Formats: sequence, C-alpha cells, structure tokens
Amino acid sequence: MDSIYSVLLQLPFFQGITRAKMAEIIEKTRFHFLKYQTGETVALRGEECSHLKFIVSGSVQSELLNSSGKICISETLSAPNVLFPNYLFGRNTTYPGKITAKDNCGIMQIDKQSFISLIQQSPIFIINLLNILSRYSQKSLESFLAISSGSVKERLAFWILSSTQRNATDIQINGKLKDIYTFLKVQRAVFMAALNELSEEGTIIYSPQSIQLLDRQKLRDILFPSAEA
Repeated sequence: MDSIYSVLLQLPFFQGITRAKMAEIIEKTRFHFLKYQTGETVALRGEECSHLKFIVSGSVQSELLNSSGKICISETLSAPNVLFPNYLFGRNTTYPGKITAKDNCGIMQIDKQSFISLIQQSPIFIINLLNILSRYSQKSLESFLAISSGSVKERLAFWILSSTQRNATDIQINGKLKDIYTFLKVQRAVFMAALNELSEEGTIIYSPQSIQLLDRQKLRDILFPSAEA
C-alpha cells in the first residue's frame, strides 16, 4: 500500500496532500482497484467517462482516430498518470479514443459522485482540479496562437501536441502520408520537405504508412521555445 501512496502523491490532483491524509482518503473514499492484462481493453472510444481512472502501475496505450478512420494517433501513458480527466465533466463526457493495457497494469478509479464529494472536502483538491483542467484548455488556445505563420512544421506540431498528453511516450501517427497531408490541408511537396527537416533534426522518423515521434520536447520547441505543452 505504501507504494500506491507514493505513486498517487506524484499525480497533479494530489499535489500538496500529505501521506497521512492520502491514507485517510483511500480508507474513507470509494476507490476501486482494477487489474488489466496485456491487450485488455480499459476503455472504448465513445464509452461514457463515468469514473476518473488513475494508472498506478504498468502502462496503457491510447489510440485516437480521426473522423474518417484513416489516421490514428497512438501514445503510451505510464504510471503514475490519469486518463482523460478533462472528459469527466463538460458537454462531451465520452472517451475520445480506445485505451488498452500495453502491459499488465493497475488502475485505481473513483466514480464521478464520489469524486465530487472528495473535492468538496478540501480547497486544495479544487485548486488542483482547476489547474489540471486549465492546462488542458489553455494548451489548444496557446498552440493555435503559436501557428500564426502557418508553417507545416507548426501545424504538425500543433496537431500532435493537442492530441497527446505531455508525459506520453511512443507517440506514433499511423496512416498514409497522403491522408495526413490532405488532413492538414497542405501540398505534398511542402509536407515532405517538412518531414525531411524534422527527420534530420532527430524529431521524427517516418515511412509511407506512419510518423513516429522521437523527441516531443523538440516538437514543443517549435511552438514554445521556452515553455511546456
């Protein structure tokens, strides 16, 4: 149990909480601990996000499909992490993508009503939640403002950063390059020139069927030379 405390205290939602308070919370709050084997489904695209899910061990893979189903952005999220906290509330409360266990992993979840009761216990939970939700909402706006020059590298960076989490790894875009540059509404020659430049910089590697991100920090630097995204 001590290891779970250590993992949870690293999550943004529990920042500023003491280990003793964390033990009290777990004892009094209706948390459920679930185990998933490699390849098992944690959540489906379009499934109602009725619980807040924390990754406490192992890792999961998230897959986001565009509306045509021709392009998929996948990423790996490892413990400690939280799955799509910005979809627990709001107009759209369904998971935007499919989540599967990448290896044997543990998920701790809390239902929405219990979560509301939890955040009412202390102002620090409200502040942490507001900070988390604000980071998600500001990310897209700041990215949009940062692509005023409209270069292909900036559009690609904006798209990937907006579609993935900051601490994600193994980020990959699966789809034909033609479908990707059509989606971005850019010409093939300009798109390929941008991919070659990103490849030479060590930011990506690509094939006719996929683009793999090697260094998310370098992609962030395109839009935010001295900030996080």
